[in-house]
Amino acid sequence: MIRTTPSTQSAPEIAYEWLKTYIAELPRDEESFLNEAVLAKSTGTSRTPVREALLRLEAEGFVKRVPHKGAYVPPISDPEVRAILQARSVVEKWAVLGLGDVLEGQLDALQRLIDQQRDAQDEPARFIELDTEFHTLMVRAGGNPILADFYSSLRQRQLRIGVLAVTQGAGRAEQVLREHQMIVDALRKRSVESTHEAIDAHLDSTRLAIIGY
Repeated sequence: MIRTTPSTQSAPEIAYEWLKTYIAELPRDEESFLNEAVLAKSTGTSRTPVREALLRLEAEGFVKRVPHKGAYVPPISDPEVRAILQARSVVEKWAVLGLGDVLEGQLDALQRLIDQQRDAQDEPARFIELDTEFHTLMVRAGGNPILADFYSSLRQRQLRIGVLAVTQGAGRAEQVLREHQMIVDALRKRSVESTHEAIDAHLDSTRLAIIGY
């Protein structure tokens, strides 16, 4: 669980960061209802900051508000996992078609994210947050803001299924680092074919780590 620092963050921000990590670590195939009073105690804040955090998380797609029941976190089924990864494949492979337009600075930024992930291997939620940033940056480098926005809409589900993969699969974090490095190396070579192959290999191994087939 990522811990926040009260001296440097507001109560709503503390509640938001705690809740985002908590939701990311929930079993992806189970539904959950979140109780504001319990969450206020868990986050060390009060119900008002928790309520503000839940509204923000709802806008980002992490939770759904159900009248008279509270905040609901829906399950993510095996077919949905496959659909998410298929959508990612389409967007990510499209984004790298214009490799000539990808700047060296963007490639350096991708490399820095890999380095940060390496330092966060013992923090699954942080590791996957950086994982999502890595892929999002790659998609944004493609220069299509509509596709970038669509990709961002998958963020909360990517966090949940990604955390599951790195916590249940032995050595999965190291495997992710190797696969990310293969993507960056292919990008630096400006080889669309090699980059597509690296993306496919990464998403295939992600699917196997999550649902086993």
